[in-house]
Amino acid sequence: MNGHEHDNPGKGLAIAGESLFLLNLLFPVLPLLALGVLYFRHRNTANLLVECHLKQPWITALFSTALFLLINLVAALSGGYNSLENLVSIHSLVALEVYTLLVILPLTVPGLLGLTKAMAGQCYRYPLLGRFL
Repeated sequence: MNGHEHDNPGKGLAIAGESLFLLNLLFPVLPLLALGVLYFRHRNTANLLVECHLKQPWITALFSTALFLLINLVAALSGGYNSLENLVSIHSLVALEVYTLLVILPLTVPGLLGLTKAMAGQCYRYPLLGRFL
């Protein structure tokens, strides 16, 4: 442990929160569960850095995972995913493309900026959703 970690005790949690958010964009659900555990374990902390870098990623990850599930539900109801042989159908490919364009790309930049700020020990507010939190 170096001297810089004493200056900002919540820096590791902040980095973990932002990292799990970025992982959740690529692999929805499992990183969301880990981020949820971190958020609920530390949501009442007095450390502003931890609050900033856990609350925003948690809410935004919930939003992105809900969109992922909704897009895949629409693909499944429109004829995709009928069988394991037909798993890669036009519906599943369109669902993947929609999720990539509407969720991953717009949320990656704020996530990377949040991770950069967390590594620097600074607070960061997400451009759209951060204003409402």
